[in-house]
Amino acid sequence: MRGSLFVVSGIVIVTVLAGWPPAPLSAMQEPPQAGMQQPGSDPHEADEVAAQRQALGFLGYLDQGRYADSYAYTGMLIRTQVDRAKFASQIEKARTGTGAMQGREIMDANYSTTVAGAPEGQYVVLHYHTSFANRPDTVETVTLAFAKGYWRVSGYYIK
Repeated sequence: MRGSLFVVSGIVIVTVLAGWPPAPLSAMQEPPQAGMQQPGSDPHEADEVAAQRQALGFLGYLDQGRYADSYAYTGMLIRTQVDRAKFASQIEKARTGTGAMQGREIMDANYSTTVAGAPEGQYVVLHYHTSFANRPDTVETVTLAFAKGYWRVSGYYIK
């Protein structure tokens, strides 16, 4: 058995080579059921993944109590309405009493060209099931808008 270790952008990848040549893989795949989407068939999957990366950076700042710093992830839809201090105050108020974040799981990601109260554009709406120390069953909604080559937070709601 031979093994190799590679480091790519801070991620460690280990490969193990054994039993060459590899045995042929065979698996029976059933046809997709009606109404089921094939993996990779979502034309906006790359947009949704990129938006999720930005959302997790934003949420990471919120989880650390760095509300003012999270303003860096916002776009013009927020910045034209509130400055950094007012934004931080609003987010802090929304998160008051939740306690430390215990876990977060993506529920869904939806690409759209329209969202309520915003001009037509490119949006991704993300819903996360989040467990906080004092609010174990919470849904966070993060809306991101695409502008000037970047996904930026244009809304945050917690219920």
